[in-house]
Amino acid sequence: MDGEGTIIIPIIGYIIALISPLLGLIYGAILFYYKKDVPLYRKHGRYIIYLAILIFVIGMIAVATGIIKV
Repeated sequence: MDGEGTIIIPIIGYIIALISPLLGLIYGAILFYYKKDVPLYRKHGRYIIYLAILIFVIGMIAVATGIIKV
């Protein structure tokens, strides 16, 4: 069971990416690059990075079109 990781770490990353894409990007990069020995973290780290970028782009589009007023 050693080296498998726990699923709560990626779940926290997904929540952080939804709330703050910049922090989610950093969190995902930490999982992806620094936790290379755990395949679960590496896989979900990549997905957290993708989600953070997607949320950031959606937010920028929403601000640019006037859906969200800053």
